[in-house]
Amino acid sequence: MRILKNLVKKSTDAAKDLYVEDFVIGIGLVGVKLSDGSAGVAYNLKQDLLGECEEFSEGRGKNYSLLLKPGEKAITFIEAFTSENPLAKSLGLATINAVLSEKENLQKGDLLEHLEIKEGDVVGMIGEIGPLIMAAIEKGAKVRVFERNRKRGQFPDWAITTYLEDCDVVIISASSIVNWTIEWVLDYVKTDRVAIVGPTATLVKDIFPVKVIAGAKILDPDKLLDSLPRGIGTAGLYSSGIAEKVTLILK
Repeated sequence: MRILKNLVKKSTDAAKDLYVEDFVIGIGLVGVKLSDGSAGVAYNLKQDLLGECEEFSEGRGKNYSLLLKPGEKAITFIEAFTSENPLAKSLGLATINAVLSEKENLQKGDLLEHLEIKEGDVVGMIGEIGPLIMAAIEKGAKVRVFERNRKRGQFPDWAITTYLEDCDVVIISASSIVNWTIEWVLDYVKTDRVAIVGPTATLVKDIFPVKVIAGAKILDPDKLLDSLPRGIGTAGLYSSGIAEKVTLILK
């Protein structure tokens, strides 16, 4: 847990007097807006919920309370990233993303160009990312997709221990940060051409030992909070102008 502990420490140090002005829980993503106007999103770990109606609360009667509330310190939300509650964890990472994500030194362009994917490469993809699969295949690469709930032609996630180390390029879905599997995955990576991808990614230096982090720069925090509970997803964030795709080159 060394990477994730460093992520929590760095964001806690940076949060200072910030508080969470508001937050929302959408179908696929959660979002937060901080008191300084910044915002962040993270994958909603809904598959880890128990299917009960009160999974984001505690107590009963007069002692009833939500686990996290608007107006609380950002540090309180950040600490929730280490909790066992899936929704609190997701909101914790969204807060970390709002606090830490780089505002400068971000680039646009083709992620695969940064990874120098070429014909004959074997690309290991942790989590299915359709557009990147097709783009890699068009470059002549072979793609191995590792998924917990795999489809035909995909590898189960436990096969990472055997089949990831001989991949020339590794692309990791940023959902692996929020479900705490990122460090386990990186233990089996034997290449320098590694990227973390998705709006859940924290655009931060000196934390993740990868070449590229490709994430989302939130352009309209208010529209983000208005749209997520109405069901907008990752593609909608970009097509609506709420966010734009950016990359942070680390190596």
